[in-house]
Amino acid sequence: MADELPEILSLKGLSGGYGKVPILHGIDVSVAENEVVGILGHNGMGKSTLLKTIMGFLPASAGSARFHDTDITRLSPYERAGLGIGYVPQGRGIFPQLSVRDNLRFAWHEYAGASEDEVMQAVLSDFPRLRPLLNRDGGALSGGEQQLLALARCLMGAPEFLLLDEPTEGIQPSIIEEMAETLLQLRQSRGLSILLVEQNFDFIADLSDRVLVLERGRITAELTQNDLLDQAKVDQFLGFGAARSTRAQSTSQPGVALSKSSEIQGSARQMPEPMPANVVTNMTVKRPSLSQMRDMANRFDMSLTDAELAEYSQIMEPYIQAYDRLDATPDHLPEVRYPRAPGHFPDFAENPLNAWYVKTEVRGAPDGPLRGKRIALKDTICLAGVPMMNGSSIMEGYTPEIDATIVTRMLDAGAVIAGKAHCENFCLSGGSHTNAKGPVQNPWKHGYMAGGSSSGSAALVASGEVDMAIAGDQGGSIRIPSSNCGVYGMKPTHGLVPYTGVMPVEQTIDHVGPVTNTVADNALLLEVLAGEDGLDPRQYAPQTFRYTEALGRGAQGLRIGILKEGIHRPESEADVDQKVLAAAERFRQLGARVDEVSIPEHHLAVDCWTAITVEGLQDHMMRGNSGGTNYRGLFLPSMMDHMAQWRSRADELSHSLKVCMFLGEFFQEQYRGRFYGKAQNLMRKANEKYAEVFRQYDLLLMPTVPMKPQQIPPADCSITLYVQRAFEMIGNTAPFNGGLPAMNVPCGLSEGLPIGMMLVGPKFGELKIYQAADAFEQSGDWRAM
Repeated sequence: MADELPEILSLKGLSGGYGKVPILHGIDVSVAENEVVGILGHNGMGKSTLLKTIMGFLPASAGSARFHDTDITRLSPYERAGLGIGYVPQGRGIFPQLSVRDNLRFAWHEYAGASEDEVMQAVLSDFPRLRPLLNRDGGALSGGEQQLLALARCLMGAPEFLLLDEPTEGIQPSIIEEMAETLLQLRQSRGLSILLVEQNFDFIADLSDRVLVLERGRITAELTQNDLLDQAKVDQFLGFGAARSTRAQSTSQPGVALSKSSEIQGSARQMPEPMPANVVTNMTVKRPSLSQMRDMANRFDMSLTDAELAEYSQIMEPYIQAYDRLDATPDHLPEVRYPRAPGHFPDFAENPLNAWYVKTEVRGAPDGPLRGKRIALKDTICLAGVPMMNGSSIMEGYTPEIDATIVTRMLDAGAVIAGKAHCENFCLSGGSHTNAKGPVQNPWKHGYMAGGSSSGSAALVASGEVDMAIAGDQGGSIRIPSSNCGVYGMKPTHGLVPYTGVMPVEQTIDHVGPVTNTVADNALLLEVLAGEDGLDPRQYAPQTFRYTEALGRGAQGLRIGILKEGIHRPESEADVDQKVLAAAERFRQLGARVDEVSIPEHHLAVDCWTAITVEGLQDHMMRGNSGGTNYRGLFLPSMMDHMAQWRSRADELSHSLKVCMFLGEFFQEQYRGRFYGKAQNLMRKANEKYAEVFRQYDLLLMPTVPMKPQQIPPADCSITLYVQRAFEMIGNTAPFNGGLPAMNVPCGLSEGLPIGMMLVGPKFGELKIYQAADAFEQSGDWRAM
């Protein structure tokens, strides 16, 4: 067809990606008028990047794109839309808080060539399923209905060329069939051309005149319709195994009428052989090919013949059908209670610290303890309908469909979620220099570290842009940026605050907690956050209290131990130690008993944390795609699918994550996980030593970070400096990711930069920490100490 009709789209040598990270490499693609071209490929191969580059959301680094006779390579997305290009993004891109009618209305443009009402009526005639849903909110639709709405919204601009990104993702087979029929009818009635990227083999085969294979940003093959019927050829190019099918297989004899979609397309299809009645007919998951079975056997060190492997494949089929049924069953995810818009990506003028990722305004209940409080979320925390990238280009483009438990709790308490705060690349840095969108600046001194990994959370609170923020902590990531930015950051006892709906690193060190400008606000926010939710395996009968009741009690009678091993460390700066020791002396003046105590196991705890973190993150976050196995709780398959892209895009991972992966992989492979187990045992011993001291003292005191905020290293710095600036400051914070509560309390300035002391309490001892922190805060302005 491409040879018979004039070209509508022509790509020549198109290359591009995310910043300096190349994804597309010399793409040559043409689409003719009224042609449907499919692009088939696995996750992470560059399919979405290609469509975003064609639409202008990502710049081309080389090559050209022409639409009809117009060079569109440098045009804006709006200009391309005005020429007749429509785009339906992965994840649908509808407004969940708006009705179906308003979703359609807001998608109309003057270049559609008719009035809003005329265009809407034409679109609804193509999508009759949407007519009875016009007054229903977009967020209340099923996933399939949302996808139909997304396609209908695109047509409100009256395009002649459609870009469709994974339209079958996460929707029921019956809706997939309806969508295929709708697209074929639109092609016939409107003369549409379509460029479609997909993994669903049947869907793309039914629609397409040609299918291109995309692997690692390059077109590696072109399959004709005859090729698509040759499963061996599909396996050869893709390794997909048996083709994924989303339609019921016919049990009729050869020669019966073709499916409606095949009739519309006008192409003959070979009918499948009759199948036994007890076999599942909606085969929506892939089957392993012989080559894949052989690869698995080799990995397992099994010696099996091809015949034996084929027999195993046959034995597996009834069990794979359980996966077909799972795939066809809607997921069981928490309800999203409050309407919201997806927000916007702020420009430099409204984001001078580079602390925001997305700004939005999600309003909760009209009243409650957090009424009117504007809160920023670390960009590891799921906020339904709002983009999330966890500091990494690999997660960019992901939008969760749920609210984290703590988000719902804050909204129920009257909070306003003001947006998502930048964090470090997959949270693997105590510095603020690793985010894929650039470093987060210290609000006290431009060019210096805000601290990590919750860099944006602390910077936004310190700069006064929000009242509160939520941060996460696996080795100090609440406390380090709180110290660097001069705010109060509490890492609660492990499991006190549910981690449900927050992107993890390793379950036994994952913590989430509040960052605020005052102790009172911190205690208030923790009251809202704390308590079991029944979905987080990190929680084991947490003890909750009214933390605001600790305020105003003063420091009289408190017993505080200055941890000897936390002062005068090799990496310590003298002015930091001096300020923290002066703060300890202030506690004496306030009536507390303050002594030096020694716990040599404090150093051992850092070594335990190292093995737990590097081996645990490699197993849970990387191999387990941030989901893993062997626990009951809330899983988010969409997040796991998106995270899995790292395997084909590993060069984009930060240097600090790469070094952790090398360590974790080596010690898991060479020592079979024995050091991870031993580290967990010895961390328990370290906690027992801390507990012995807590029988005599209420709290431990030490510098949060042994040094002042360091300068942000240049973008072209050595890998050695990059990694050094990521982990050099964790000596006092990481030991308490073994589970004990710890809080940063600002205690002075030096060279214009904040210094923080850390107060540590026994398990579920947050009340004493707040009592002491409040007494210190009330004793004077920490900036003048």
